[in-house]
Amino acid sequence: MPGSLENTKRTLVHNRNIDVRGYIREDGLWEVEAVLGDTKSHIISLPDRGDIPVGEHLHYMSLALALDESLTIKEVRARMEDTPHADCPGAERSYQALVGVRIGSGWLDEAKAAIGRVAGCTHLTELLPVLATAAIQTIHGYKLQHIEGFGRTEKDKQRMLNSCFGFRQEGRAVAHIWPDSKQGE
Repeated sequence: MPGSLENTKRTLVHNRNIDVRGYIREDGLWEVEAVLGDTKSHIISLPDRGDIPVGEHLHYMSLALALDESLTIKEVRARMEDTPHADCPGAERSYQALVGVRIGSGWLDEAKAAIGRVAGCTHLTELLPVLATAAIQTIHGYKLQHIEGFGRTEKDKQRMLNSCFGFRQEGRAVAHIWPDSKQGE
C-alpha cells in the first residue's frame, strides 16, 4: 500500500479558503455570506491576467444570500473580484435567479436549474450547500438561544432524531434537548 496520510511527505500546490458568516439584519432578514479564495504555491501564467505570483488569488469571490424566516431567498449578491479569465464575472448576474427559491429538500437541484450550468460559475455554485447549512445554523442557532422552547417540540425532535451521529437516539444531545425521551424510542 503506497504511503499513508500520516507519514507521506507532501508539497502544497493549491490552497482554498472558504469563510462563511451568518448575520441577522436590521430589516428582519437573515444573511449568510461565503467568501472563497484560491491561491497556488507556484506562478501561474494566464492569457487574461499574465503571471499570477505565488500567494496572489487565482479566485477571490463571494456569494451572499438574504433569507426570510422560511429560508426563502429574498436577495442575492455575487461578486467575483479575482478570476482566471476576464469574462468570468459575467456569471454574477445569473445568481439573481435564486431569488424566490426556498432552501429545503431538493432545493439545490432547483437552484442549479435556475442559475443554469453555462450561465453560472462552478465555484460560486459550489458554495450553495455551505450557505444552506450556514443559514440553518444561523437562524436556528440564534432562535435556540433567544426564543424559549424553540427547537424542543415533538416535530423538531422527529426532524432531528437520527439525522446524524450527534442526534442519534442514544446521544447526549437528544437526552439534553428532549429529556423525557426514552432511549431506543
